[in-house]
Amino acid sequence: MIDIFNAEAISRAKRTCREQLTLAFKGIRFRLHADNRAILDYLAHYYSGLAWPDSPQSTPSNTAERSIFLLDQPADTCGAQWTSVQRKKPSPLGLKEAYVDTPDGRWIHKVRTGMVMFQSLTDLMVFGELQANHSQVVNFVNNQFLNHYQQQDYLLGHAAALTCNGQTTAIAANSGGGKSTLMLKALETEQARFLSNDRILFRPDNSTTRVLGVAKHPRVNPGTLLHSRRLVSILPEPEQHRFANLPEQALWDIEQKYDVPIPEYYGAGKIELSGTLKHLVLLDWSLESPAETALQALPADAIAEALDGLRKSPGPFFQDANGLFPPEKARSREAYASNLSGVTVWRITGRVDFGRAVELLKIRGLL
Repeated sequence: MIDIFNAEAISRAKRTCREQLTLAFKGIRFRLHADNRAILDYLAHYYSGLAWPDSPQSTPSNTAERSIFLLDQPADTCGAQWTSVQRKKPSPLGLKEAYVDTPDGRWIHKVRTGMVMFQSLTDLMVFGELQANHSQVVNFVNNQFLNHYQQQDYLLGHAAALTCNGQTTAIAANSGGGKSTLMLKALETEQARFLSNDRILFRPDNSTTRVLGVAKHPRVNPGTLLHSRRLVSILPEPEQHRFANLPEQALWDIEQKYDVPIPEYYGAGKIELSGTLKHLVLLDWSLESPAETALQALPADAIAEALDGLRKSPGPFFQDANGLFPPEKARSREAYASNLSGVTVWRITGRVDFGRAVELLKIRGLL
């Protein structure tokens, strides 16, 4: 067990990281160093189709670069006073994360899994059972991508997104609102390309808005899979039978995530992780609504007040360019509205009906 507050112990641990992998993304490259080849093999497979080829032709010489050390060893979290990360919606499973700040950066403890991560402008480290918690390793890598662009004044949005015929549509809703499911339904359109599952980065660019997706495959609940002929096989057969007999609301409420690898289930060439944001669709529907599913454009003076589903706090991993960790707080509605240059904002209301929603998106020219 490594004493994470002992500099010499950390230095010794890092020297055991002899395995390497490079992951290149738009504008930034990560050099991963690990003491266990297995986690790098997993990441290489996971990011296949999401990361860029790391070559002089595809990665410009001015690309930023960060090193990340992955240590398949437990960390000793004793010897410090940890601060709990408060969530807007507390989980019935209890505390998820805690952190402690040091002069060099921030230690973040994933309480339920025992994983420990170090966030700083120089050394980036992950300790714990890496293979058992590989999704948290993926999230840590992606958090560095998010930090890189938030430090360049991109706003973080809570949205799924896809690109179709050169224009990107983001779909925003509160957690569990159906944005990932609608995005995957829309991805059935031949020209549609996956851009992001539940996080986007966006910033005005003259009279348009640039948008970046996060290199992470969709993670969805059973209902999304059960009602998709393409994806239902992701659910083991016993689970299919169990979930098929549940009432609609009970199925909607289940929180049990499954990965949907886009290349495997939708084919090659279905990923496009950057684009020009032309449309933002806000989901304001419900299973109980008696009204028909409808899609309307919002007038300009109503947009700011409607953006709560898009707003997202950067979270405890966000570190600004000066090395500071700002208080966790989403930017104002007005700040989000001002970043939507050239974007038409739509609202879907009425009864939840994904098939009808896709029809409406096609009628209005979003697909």
